[in-house]
Formats: sequence, structure tokens, C-alpha cells
Amino acid sequence: MSGPTFPLEGGCLCGAVRYRIDGPVASVDYCHCRMCQKGTGTPAVAWATGPFEGFHWTKGKPRGFRSSPVGRRWFCPDCGSPLAFEGFEPEGKTMGVTLATLDGPTALRPRQHAWVGTRIPWHAIDETLPQYEDEGPASGL
Repeated sequence: MSGPTFPLEGGCLCGAVRYRIDGPVASVDYCHCRMCQKGTGTPAVAWATGPFEGFHWTKGKPRGFRSSPVGRRWFCPDCGSPLAFEGFEPEGKTMGVTLATLDGPTALRPRQHAWVGTRIPWHAIDETLPQYEDEGPASGL
């Protein structure tokens, strides 16, 4: 599978907030952690994460919520769409976007399941992908 063609663009349900990813993307994963579940209202979230410098807000002003010591979640203040997760890593800041908010959500495909220890048991997952009790290794493209 070849890598995505950058830039990738996306935005919220109502169109008030838009973003662009110029690349690169370091990992594409399903996250099953309780924070992601509560932050999105879904059993798992598909994320594409890369260096903060490759990400740009292009329209509107998202609202942020510091959900933990290691990150801030960004969402549309008008429609509430969860858009991004800004990570504060020792190696540098990262930004992850929810794959479903990409204009072309099939441009990237998750390569692993992370935090399966908190997976909701009734949620069926792709058993062919690697599963990790923690964040797992970077699943780069």
C-alpha cells in the first residue's frame, strides 16, 4: 500500500472548523482508551498522528480541553465534532486527527489497536490487526 498524498484536509460536521495535514503521519491506530471513549462517545477512535508542525487549522477557531497531563482535545465549539488530540510528548508535540473527519477518510487506514485492555467487550474489532494493552509501537506508513 502506498502512502497518502499530502496535503490531507478535513473538518467538522457544520463546516465552521477546518484543518490541513501537510505530513508526515507517524501512526494510524484505533484507540480503545476510556478517555477517547468518553471524549467521542464511541467505543473506539481511529486516529492519524504526526508531528505538530505538519498540522494547521485553516478555518474557524476550535475549542480545546486539557483532558490529561499529556494532551489536549480539540473540537468544534458550534457542532461539537471531536477533531484532534494535541499530545505533549517528551520528544515533542504531536497532533492526531480523527480519521472520520478527513474529507477523504479512506486516505489512511488504521494498522493496530491500542489500549485494548479497556476495549468495550461488545465492540467487534478487526482481529487481523495487532492489538496492544498500551499505545503499542508507532504504526508508521
